[in-house]
Amino acid sequence: MDSSQFTVGRQGNARIGVQVVYETIRKLNLVNVMFIFVCLFTWSATYADYQYRVSTDAELKKLLVNLCFEGDAPAELVAESLDASVALLGVWRESGEPIKISGVIPTDQLPNGACINYQVDISRGIQRHDMTGPKVYRSTGSSGVSNGLWFWRPEVFEKNRQVFVEFDLPADYVVTTAWNETDKEHVFEVPKTPYDWPSWTVLGQFFKKQVTVGSAQLNIAILNGSPNPDADSLVKWIELEASFVDKAVGPIPYSNVQVFIFPNARARQPVPVAYVTRGGVPTLHMMINQRRSMEEFYDDWTATHELSHLFLPFIEPEDAWFYEGFASYYQYVVRARIGAIDEAEAWSKLIYGFHRGRREAEARELTLLEATEKMYAGEPFMQVYWGGAALMLTADVQMRVKKDKIGDWSLDRVVREFNACCMDRTRAWTAKEVLSKFDEIYGSPMFVPLMRRYATSNDFPDLADTFGSLGLEVRGSDVTFIDGSTQRLLRDQIMSTGE
Repeated sequence: MDSSQFTVGRQGNARIGVQVVYETIRKLNLVNVMFIFVCLFTWSATYADYQYRVSTDAELKKLLVNLCFEGDAPAELVAESLDASVALLGVWRESGEPIKISGVIPTDQLPNGACINYQVDISRGIQRHDMTGPKVYRSTGSSGVSNGLWFWRPEVFEKNRQVFVEFDLPADYVVTTAWNETDKEHVFEVPKTPYDWPSWTVLGQFFKKQVTVGSAQLNIAILNGSPNPDADSLVKWIELEASFVDKAVGPIPYSNVQVFIFPNARARQPVPVAYVTRGGVPTLHMMINQRRSMEEFYDDWTATHELSHLFLPFIEPEDAWFYEGFASYYQYVVRARIGAIDEAEAWSKLIYGFHRGRREAEARELTLLEATEKMYAGEPFMQVYWGGAALMLTADVQMRVKKDKIGDWSLDRVVREFNACCMDRTRAWTAKEVLSKFDEIYGSPMFVPLMRRYATSNDFPDLADTFGSLGLEVRGSDVTFIDGSTQRLLRDQIMSTGE
């Protein structure tokens, strides 16, 4: 798209105009304020198919959004978070006439080329209906805000539609979000991922840096804390962790990855909470205790685990045993391959994880699918993570020892080929769909039969044959190595990069 159609509304009178809105908000009623807001943005970008223009105050308490449609408006607008309606302070036509909402914003009666305006409260971490966590993270001088709280949009963007969001911010404020940057400052194009996939935006004054690892660009945002985190050291840590998975598994299969680091977590670990969201570009969210030493960050496996998720597409939550098991397997394999831990420690940690998963499965007598469902209700999750990891190890070993296959096969190779040929990033996959593709790539049924055998079984995956092939003598969580040449070679293949 020709970027010349945009002129970012951060210069000259547009800057003054935003300040005027907030200086007069006490004196004018809300309709008049929104009218000023609309007029202000008529100096900005030429309309895309959907053009959002977003402004905020210096205290980051509210978002003012002007949305214009090129051509027909959709029937209605929806938001990802169940608390979006709670945060919504009002919606108005261009004339100032209020639009009544009821879970959605109705827009089917708008004329061609219409605009609407709405206002959203981002001053607090609202959590009334949405139990997936607060949707606002406030820090000194900045805020992280779930896009699901304020970004009202059609349920589906048609493939030929272009959707742009332009932020007009107070002086010295910056913004980063899980959408595609354009060559205009603070203007982003929204990818065509589903509306109910979460994503976040960070606004205000915070540390922001881009680094490149292989073919992937990492956009890192680190918010302020008390004390302030060592941003330069944290960037080096993230960059190194990304280089680990790039080297040990294969190229990160995204050209752009967002990383949000939120400080002030109260825990003994350096990264007590972390997860990946897929709305827009994939985003790593890391809640850190910045008081811990950098040595503790380098010894921690959490970033390795989260980055490993990027080698799979978005997978349905009921199949968390697969994607969490996949990342749990690689969190130690990757770290052994690059020398962060030695091979013996990696096997010991995997065996300990399998022991915890087996013990939990025997005590609860749940299938892997049942345990996954209960995990979301806050029940124990070791069976889910380590049952899935056991399946990954089993498949990896079976491929490496199979003699009637041409070429060197491994889980690494199947994953790389899957990313090269098949990974659709704009829809949710089931475990069966991904594992069926894995079987097609490998050329023999292996992954799906393993899933059928264990996903609906109360038994933890039987690893006796796998341990025998690897020369691992396991008693409880203790492991002894049998140094037969064949077994030692197989262990080395799994725990090294082959260099």
